[in-house]
Amino acid sequence: MTGERQESRLMSILGVILRLQEFPPIPLTFAQIYKQFEMEDSRTKVTEAWVYRVLKSLVDTQLIRVENPKSHRKRYIADVNTIVTGLERLKSTRVEDLETRRKNINQELTKVKALDCGHLSKELVKAVTGRQEEVSSRIVRGVDELDRVLRYNMLNLAGKGDIVRATVLWAGPFVNEDIITRTMKFVEAAERGADIRYLFSTDIFRVEQDKGIRVNMEEVIGLLTLLSELKESGKKFDARLYAGPKTYNQVSFNRESMALIIAESPITATWITRKFNPDLIDNAVKTFDKDWKTAKSIFDLTQKEFKALGGYHEGLISKLMTSKEEGNNRS
Repeated sequence: MTGERQESRLMSILGVILRLQEFPPIPLTFAQIYKQFEMEDSRTKVTEAWVYRVLKSLVDTQLIRVENPKSHRKRYIADVNTIVTGLERLKSTRVEDLETRRKNINQELTKVKALDCGHLSKELVKAVTGRQEEVSSRIVRGVDELDRVLRYNMLNLAGKGDIVRATVLWAGPFVNEDIITRTMKFVEAAERGADIRYLFSTDIFRVEQDKGIRVNMEEVIGLLTLLSELKESGKKFDARLYAGPKTYNQVSFNRESMALIIAESPITATWITRKFNPDLIDNAVKTFDKDWKTAKSIFDLTQKEFKALGGYHEGLISKLMTSKEEGNNRS
């Protein structure tokens, strides 16, 4: 707890006191402790000053106590009671130290996780060569890394006149405690004037039946209310359901770039720019726009339409619709 060298010194003197101590404990003088130490370890030559310093450390850590601290000639006591007090103090100090280290590590971890390697690579090339190069393709693994790629390369850039299209075929990996934070990045882009279009497959109803998925119902209802108000205010944010075949599971920014999700567990995507493959992006956008026209906005969906699409009557969407209808009735 205190470092190997210091711990060895403390334990040496503490052991001497405990072996010398009677039960019930009788206060020991410095002379008794020093003499006993010399007898037990005759090969180690130590000064009285050294023993005084070690005794002071033991008192400071509360592993031993002084009978009368104000007395000129101090007497020392060590037993199971002083040791438990000292160990509790050392434990508390150690816990505080580890908590501080954990806090610092978590802060560093958050910073490192927030780094976007694509952005860093461009900055590195620019710093070394002076050239402004663009990453045309990369593999993205994990929901968090995908979020960063979308934020740096699409959502932070999106504004008036831009269209962000998102097809969600596999909602499961994205439905967790971070769903509100992720969605708010799209909301911020819509508030800047971007046209945000979410297209959900009716397979989302299967996700609703997954008991392992945990979301805060109140937070999700609040988010849906915000999105509804956003749409009513004239901002372009819409989410629609469609019952067609699965096509491209993607998020695209105009026709400039696209994150194509190619695996669900774990989430794996390939991020490409128009320079890398313009035909793939054009085909994905064309397919999206075709499905978008036939899809139904969840903000306008009736219970009858919901059931016709195969909606799960105990699911999240059903509850949201019921909540919305109850709110409308109260109005």
